[in-house]
Amino acid sequence: MSARLWMAVVLALPLAASGGEGPKAEEGTVVNSIVAVVNNEPVTQLEVEALVAEFLRNAAGTTPDQLRAARDRAREALIEQRLLVQEARRRNVAVDPEEVNAEVERLKAMGVDAEGRRDVIRERLMISLMLLRLQSARAISPQEVADYYAKHPDDFVLRERRHVFVIAIYARSFGGDKRAARRRAEEVLGRLRKGEDFGALAKKHSDGAFADKGGDYGWLEKGALVGPLDQAASRLKPGEVSELIEAKDGFLIVKVTGVQPASRQSLAEARPKILQRLQAEHRQERRRQLIGSLRKSASILHLDLRPAAATP
Repeated sequence: MSARLWMAVVLALPLAASGGEGPKAEEGTVVNSIVAVVNNEPVTQLEVEALVAEFLRNAAGTTPDQLRAARDRAREALIEQRLLVQEARRRNVAVDPEEVNAEVERLKAMGVDAEGRRDVIRERLMISLMLLRLQSARAISPQEVADYYAKHPDDFVLRERRHVFVIAIYARSFGGDKRAARRRAEEVLGRLRKGEDFGALAKKHSDGAFADKGGDYGWLEKGALVGPLDQAASRLKPGEVSELIEAKDGFLIVKVTGVQPASRQSLAEARPKILQRLQAEHRQERRRQLIGSLRKSASILHLDLRPAAATP
């Protein structure tokens, strides 16, 4: 299960356990039910529905077949989670309460209300600790690294990058008066044309995200910025400043100070990334083996899932 999927499980499980928003049913139907039993521990319909909602959060629309597939995938993910938690308990894996507190605070900083999810967070940390103990790194030979590099040439192509600076002047700084914002932007552009320092003017006048850094957006590949801003940055030569770029709510000025041409990483440069990937593949394979072994020895009962037509 990927890290993103684990987060979805963490967010979904307490929702079901606490009786929060779940699938709404017509009067007289059962809202919740058991859809699987894993070594005598149930997986419920509400848990499945909460996880399906995470899977389909950004989906524009789903067909009944896609909903059924998402429900099957969610149920299997939850079964897998149950198996791993049970194995962690069997191995007496314990997590320090301070680690749980730290994870709760980390999630809060991300905007996730994690206070009521401590039990699920603790179980996730138990699983992570167990897998860390079981999945020791393996020795990777120089030949394996060279073979991977040769078989995945496109993975090590570095696209052209440009060092981009932006001054953004928005109407909101002038009470919503876009004409006033234009006058200020034209004034700033004129001062730039006369040789004044871009960074100093950005710190004084820019409303952009990196104004305190002199408008420095860093080294960016083409496509990293939005629309006209990206087009302007891709046309400029090092040292050049753009004309005014009109945005919906203001005006932008772009400067490019350097260009790194497209290139390909050498084997030596790519080696750390390759080692990381090979170790990740090894950990995933060890995890698959563990799950396979746990499934073989477990008692897993699959029960009926709610039909797609029952979901609003």
